[in-house]
Amino acid sequence: MLKTSTPIRILVVDDHPVVRAGLARWLSTYPDLHVVGSAADGNQAITMVSEFEVDIVLLDLRMPHKNGIETLLEFRKLGIGVRVIVLTSYESDEDIYQSVRAGAQGYLLKASPEEDMIEAIRTVHAGERYLPTDIASRFAERMPRARLHSRQVEILDLVSRGMTDEQVSSQLHIAARTFWTELNAIIEVLGSLDEEDAAPTPRKQITIAEVARKAGVSMATVSRVLNNSGKHTEETRRAVMKVVKEYDFQLNGTAASLALMRSNAPRD
Repeated sequence: MLKTSTPIRILVVDDHPVVRAGLARWLSTYPDLHVVGSAADGNQAITMVSEFEVDIVLLDLRMPHKNGIETLLEFRKLGIGVRVIVLTSYESDEDIYQSVRAGAQGYLLKASPEEDMIEAIRTVHAGERYLPTDIASRFAERMPRARLHSRQVEILDLVSRGMTDEQVSSQLHIAARTFWTELNAIIEVLGSLDEEDAAPTPRKQITIAEVARKAGVSMATVSRVLNNSGKHTEETRRAVMKVVKEYDFQLNGTAASLALMRSNAPRD
């Protein structure tokens, strides 16, 4: 990705002051990047984005007062057009899916190589999305297929197998630009699902207990699969994800915690 002639203005949002300071110092070593400020939570981020000219927000997910997902949704509600890269230590299927669904244009782990972060910033600033292959595959596996046409489903299935954009383009005999156009269209489908959720007569939402029953596993197992934690077989994962994709299930944090607590409780 080419450097821009005008520095990219970045806001760092993270509740750890050491992380904020470290990112600001490191990013300032690149002449095409300029950190305009930092925020400790989503509320501060919303205020600063409204007051300053910001091109890119590097957004943590786990923060007090207003977390990353809530901040993304507030940006969208207020019509704030800033582009956002989630920069987090968490890589659960649910975190990835909900971040992209809420409007993130990029998703990157804090442990990623420095060059990946710079590429992500420049790519997202250029108007494109940045989803590393492992993140894209997790998103693709989590994405419901019901509203997609056959080519889009085919693309998602290949991405979910860990294929890169170049590999998918080669296998389907399409241009790389066509691949990204289709992937963006797939992500836009999530917006229509959100509109249905807000309608006066929304579709019935499946519960974690119903997902567990349909997949033939425990609620704790559903939580572990979506949070990429604990041990479970690939067969179990496929069974859970089949139900999740069919019903566009969204994992409720409280229900997930209760399910895990129940699984860890002493048996009589």
